[in-house]
Amino acid sequence: MTLYNNQEIIRKDGFTGQRMTYLPGYVKKKILKDPRVSDLYITHIGIFPKAYGHLRNRPLGSSQHILLYCTDGKGFVETEGKKHYLNTNQMIVIKSKTACRYGSDSNDPWTLYWFHYTGKNSEIYSPPFNQVLSVYKENIYGTDERQLLFEDMLVYLENYLNSDNVIFANISLKYFLTSVKYNDVYNWVKKDKINDRLSDIINYMKNNTHRNLKINDIAHEFGCSASNIYKLFKKDLESAPLDFFIHLKIEKAHRYLLLTNMKVKEISRKLGYDDPYYFSRIFTKHTGISPAKFRREEKG
Repeated sequence: MTLYNNQEIIRKDGFTGQRMTYLPGYVKKKILKDPRVSDLYITHIGIFPKAYGHLRNRPLGSSQHILLYCTDGKGFVETEGKKHYLNTNQMIVIKSKTACRYGSDSNDPWTLYWFHYTGKNSEIYSPPFNQVLSVYKENIYGTDERQLLFEDMLVYLENYLNSDNVIFANISLKYFLTSVKYNDVYNWVKKDKINDRLSDIINYMKNNTHRNLKINDIAHEFGCSASNIYKLFKKDLESAPLDFFIHLKIEKAHRYLLLTNMKVKEISRKLGYDDPYYFSRIFTKHTGISPAKFRREEKG
């Protein structure tokens, strides 16, 4: 029940196009015997499209954590005496046994993806509780990939008579929650990690590990200032350009040491170091082990 334009509205018939499923007790009892999912699992899950009039009041909270994911429209969530507003591509996780109240906006009702989850390790996997989290990550179709994963989990749990479906859905839950908890990492991995200019510079570095490049050499090659290149690397990679260049050299040194029989002094020359002792010091500084010892340990 909720108030819209001073009128009390009761939703008894659900929402057009809604989907939801509750795992029966015997299914939950069965999955609790499986260590792959017993530590974290969904108890019920659903989608409420354009949920006009949606309102839930839980003065005692829920025995499970509740994830509310607004994929369209708007709504609100009240927890711990605070009122949060949830907009498109935002979600909130309400901790179990937390008094809460939530509902959709009267003018722009939310489309709500939601599930309840629990398990002995549920708090370890959970994103921060009772905070609005912006999670938008667009794929080539303009959809948050987590939204697609959510829909997959719902489909599998709707078909809970097949045990493999339930296991698959709940293992997927771990990835879903982790992608939210570590959203910055998820977005860095999923997005075009670096802009075109930076990508071009890195490729140039990779093709010139045999040289002793300076930052001015790179700036001249790309027609920009050394300071701009420095800012670009610090912003996107949190690394100074030449430190990153040395990292590329060390990576190539690893491959030479593992995949060839070249002597250390030969590898040194191939990586632009005339002094093999200097190369060995650089390698040891960055890896904590000398080139010769690395080869012995890795090649047996």
